[in-house]
Amino acid sequence: MKIGEWDSLGRARSILQHQLGELAAAEIAAHVTLNADNGRLRILVATDIGLLDYHYQPAGADPEGPWSLRGELHRWASVKGLRLQTDAQVEEQDDTVDARWIWRLIAEDPKIELTAESTTASGEHSPWALLPLATACMQHAH
Repeated sequence: MKIGEWDSLGRARSILQHQLGELAAAEIAAHVTLNADNGRLRILVATDIGLLDYHYQPAGADPEGPWSLRGELHRWASVKGLRLQTDAQVEEQDDTVDARWIWRLIAEDPKIELTAESTTASGEHSPWALLPLATACMQHAH
C-alpha cells in the first residue's frame, strides 16, 4: 500500500506526499499504525533513498487542536536488525486443512514491531497492508 491508500492519514496525507516530492524520493510502500488509546499514528514509508519514520499526533492535550508531524529519514544501510518472521498453525481434520499464520516485521533500529494476521482481510493488521512495506525493506536494507 502507498500513502494515498491509507484512509487514516487524514490531513497528513498531502504533507507526506509534498515532502516526498521535496526529497525527490520515490515511494515504494507505506504502512500506518494507529494507537487506539491516544489516536497517534506511526507512518513508515519505504523509499528509494531510505526509510521514512513519522509520528503524527496532537501538538497539545486537545485532539481537535493542531497536530504535529515529526519525521526522520533512515538510510537503508543504517536500518539494523531487520527481519521478517512468520508463524503458522495448521489443523487437519479428515480431508480439510485449516491454517492461520502471522507475519512479523521487526527491526532493532529504528524500533519496528508490526504484525499481520492471515485471518484479517483489511486494515493495518492485514497481510496486504504489511507485506508491501516488509518486502521493500528486506530488498533495500543492507
